[in-house]
This record gives sequence, C-alpha cells and structure tokens, in this order.
Amino acid sequence: MKSTKKIIKVSPGHDTTETIATMEKFMSQLWTSDNSNPLFMALHAPAMSAIFASQCKQVLEDKELIEKLRAEKFDLAITEPFDTCAYALFEAIQIRAHVAVLSCSRLDHVSSAIGQPIAPSYVPGTQSTHGEVMTIWQRFMNVVHYVMCDFLFSYIGDQDYKVAKEIFPGIRAWRDVLPEASFIFTNHIPLMDFPAPTFDKIIPIGGISVKTQKNSLKLPEKWDKILGIKQKNVLISFGSNARSVDMPMEYKNSVLKVAESMPDVTFIWKYEDEKDTLADHLENVHLGDWLPQNELLGDPRLSLFVTHGGLASVTELALLGKPAVMVPLFADQSRNANMLKRHGGAAVLSKFDLADYEVLREAIERVLNSDEWVDKPRDRESEEVVSRYRKNAERLAEMLNNQPTDPKETLIKHVEFAAR
Repeated sequence: MKSTKKIIKVSPGHDTTETIATMEKFMSQLWTSDNSNPLFMALHAPAMSAIFASQCKQVLEDKELIEKLRAEKFDLAITEPFDTCAYALFEAIQIRAHVAVLSCSRLDHVSSAIGQPIAPSYVPGTQSTHGEVMTIWQRFMNVVHYVMCDFLFSYIGDQDYKVAKEIFPGIRAWRDVLPEASFIFTNHIPLMDFPAPTFDKIIPIGGISVKTQKNSLKLPEKWDKILGIKQKNVLISFGSNARSVDMPMEYKNSVLKVAESMPDVTFIWKYEDEKDTLADHLENVHLGDWLPQNELLGDPRLSLFVTHGGLASVTELALLGKPAVMVPLFADQSRNANMLKRHGGAAVLSKFDLADYEVLREAIERVLNSDEWVDKPRDRESEEVVSRYRKNAERLAEMLNNQPTDPKETLIKHVEFAAR
C-alpha cells in the first residue's frame, strides 16, 4: 500500500541551547523544590512563556512553511492546547475545523476558555494536591491552584498571541478559537477519574496507548530472566522528565537501603546512567536507562510499581492491574496519584519522604503485603496469598478492560465526523 502521509519537520527556535539548559535546570530542581505552592507556577510564567513564544515566532515567520500548509487545504487540524500557538497557525492557514487533544485529564485554562464548571468543592484542579474529599481549607487551596494554573497557561497563550498578531495582524486570539473546537479529547477514563461536570464535546479517550493484549507484551530476554529470579519484583520509575540520576544522594541511599533490607525482592530501577556503580553491592537491584515499562507492568511476576504518577504510567498500571506506591513530583501528578488512591490500589507519599528510609520501606511493605488473605482465583486450583492493594488494583483493571467503549474507535469516529 502506498503511503499518503506527509511529514513536515520544523526546526527548533534559535535559542535552543539556552532553552534546553533552562529546562534541564528546572527538571533537576523538581526533586527538592516545593512546587505544591501555587505561587511556584506564577513565578515560572515569564520564563516558560518566553520559551513557548520563541518557538511560536519561529514557526509563524516561516513564510514558505505557511504557504505550503495553506496550499494543502486541510479538512481538519488537531492540536494539544497545552501550547496555544497552534490556534494562531490555524487562523493563518485558514483551517476552519479543528479538534483539541489533552494529554491529561483536564487543563484549567481550557476549562476556563470553554466555560466548563470547575466545581472546586469536589473536583481537583489540574495541579491540585488533594482528592475529591476536601476540608474547607483544602477547597480554598484547590481554587487557588485552579486560578494559578489557569493564569500560567493563559499567560503563555497570551504571549504566543502577542507574537502571532505582529506577524499576522487581524487574526483572532486563542481564547476565541479554542472554544470552536468540534471536540476536545481528554486523556482520562471517567470510571477511574474523579466525578466532574462535563460537556458533550468533551470526549474521553484515556488508555488509547496502553498495550493490554498478551501477545503484544513480549519482554526482552534480559528483563524476562531478571523477573524470574525471585517471587516478588518491584519496578521503580519516575518518568522521562525527572531523572533518577538527578536525585539528591540522600534519596538514592534511602532507595538502596530499602532494597538491601528486602533481599527476597528484586528491584528494577529506571536509572539514566547504567554505568553508575551505586548499586553494584546489591544483587537484587538492576538498573536500566530505558525500560519496557508497559511490558513489565503486563507481566504477572511484577508485584509493585513505585512511580511519580505521570498520567501515562497511571493509566498503564491501572489497566494492567498493578498496585503502586505513588511519589508525585510536579504538575498533575499529585492529582493522578490521589485519583488512583481512591480505588484502593495505591499508597501516596510526598517526594520528600524519599529521604526517610523507614517511611519508604513501610509503604512498599504495606502495599506488597497489607491485609494478606488466601485467594483462590477462578481459573486456578491452587490458592495464593494476595494483598488488599493488589486485589483492589486487579478489580479496577477488570472494570476498565470491560468497558462498553473502545478509545481508539471513539477517536477515529469523532475525528472523521469532525473532518466531514
């Protein structure tokens, strides 16, 4: 079959080196900075908006690119409104129909732009640190988090628009174009997420990227052998942005001390420097600068996931039925962690708890072994001991995998409808 796709790559802005240095510094500070403070977002708004606006200008000033895109006469545009520069581009190349795809459950500035009620008494904002059951003070702080998150991304969007209207006078602002989206696809599963007011045009497609079929979960030989060494296996990963190698040494030593105290458990740690010798003295710790996370979570021999709570990781472990110890670092990770905790399959720690060996070990032990009972699965004759957290995680996975809708089919049908 002949491929009909065209890929046009746009080079980064001129200040790439400075931008990368700024972002690397920001990410390395995530381990120790108190970004639960809503003012943290406001303080970083100017620096972040400068990075976004620079790239926006780079794209919109490319006259050859704009003419090439305009000549295609696209039926539909798709964008992630985390960065709203795309709406200026849609105006410039005259695309009338568009849809938005959120990489998270919700974005507060999008909710504000389309008029979606925030319901702060029981709906955690994008960067809220609480679940849906809140005290009066927590509700107040939830409103503050919502306002500051809305401010941060609206500020970035307004700086993008400021650059765009200098290049294309007369184009409309993102606040006017975004609400005209035919659909807004969100990376959430209503059954798993907090209950919240919604619109018909908000379409959930959470779980679309997770591989759950057994024939698609083949492990590389190295990790297959490692999972077979002991009966219990713990996966540790803090995602691709906050690197374990940048952890304070105090945190690393605490993790290693926990592993040393549990010699009957294998620990697989996503650590960006495999040549680092920090775990050489421990036979039950295996480092990997990249791990087949989806495949590891899908293996029945994996017992527990210690994770930062990024939504991709949360969705994978929820659909694959694994219990977790959540250690949120920034952004929507606290919200995601509390979202999973409410279903009974996860414990949540502060990132500062990583420095306390006793707290970290207790959480891992609790999730692995808490309230153990003898269980006889339907498809097996032998009995096995199952922890309360694992039982709850498996129950949630069974519910999620038997929903009456398929996210991939939902996406395709709605996109085709919007294009037509």
